[in-house]
Amino acid sequence: MVFDTRYNKGFTLAETLIALVVVGIVAAVTVPTLVARYQKDQTLTQLKRGYSALAQTTNRAIADNGPIATWEFGGGDSGNAAIAFLNKYVVPYMSVMKAPERKNSKWNVTYVNLDNSKLSLDASTVRFILNDGTTIYSRTSEKNNGEKRVNFNIDINGDKKPNKVGRDLFYFTYYIDSPSPERKGKILPNDFDLSREELAANEKYRCHKGRSGDCCAALIIKDGWQIKNDYPW
Repeated sequence: MVFDTRYNKGFTLAETLIALVVVGIVAAVTVPTLVARYQKDQTLTQLKRGYSALAQTTNRAIADNGPIATWEFGGGDSGNAAIAFLNKYVVPYMSVMKAPERKNSKWNVTYVNLDNSKLSLDASTVRFILNDGTTIYSRTSEKNNGEKRVNFNIDINGDKKPNKVGRDLFYFTYYIDSPSPERKGKILPNDFDLSREELAANEKYRCHKGRSGDCCAALIIKDGWQIKNDYPW
């Protein structure tokens, strides 16, 4: 049998090159989007896990130690006070790999804000590390209005990069006592009471590329645990 090869030709070199170029263009457009989507999904998963682990300590601590109003609170910006509080009311109710310790030269990680300015950790800062690698930085403070706070800065992936506020470092506050009933006894993201427009505004501490990004956790939660397109990723 003889085949007519006039209609059985393969791709020419030019056609092959064009096809490769098209594939390359599609990949160049699609792959970064897929990678970013994966990174955002991972961020949300890890942030939820860290926040939930902290929030769940409250009821268990109350069961063992009584109402929050009766808890011992060293106050001020003392690292020792933070360690004492954490060791009694937080750490026993979490899966901790490394107990709270004060800031020291062994901390080999450097953080930056959303605007890429260097983030300086206060000398009274302490940290502890969970079994899954989540690192939590903490300090106590007491305001003039009597509000007693424990700050929690959650690094969802430990020492791994990017070590940047709003990307893998997020801010929360535990309001041990507060004139506001909406805050008292709760662990809340910084500036949770602001509107979405205010959270995303180009103002001090806000979740904006030109600022520090302290309230990015509040923006994510206010958006229903989503990282939307206008988030400063």
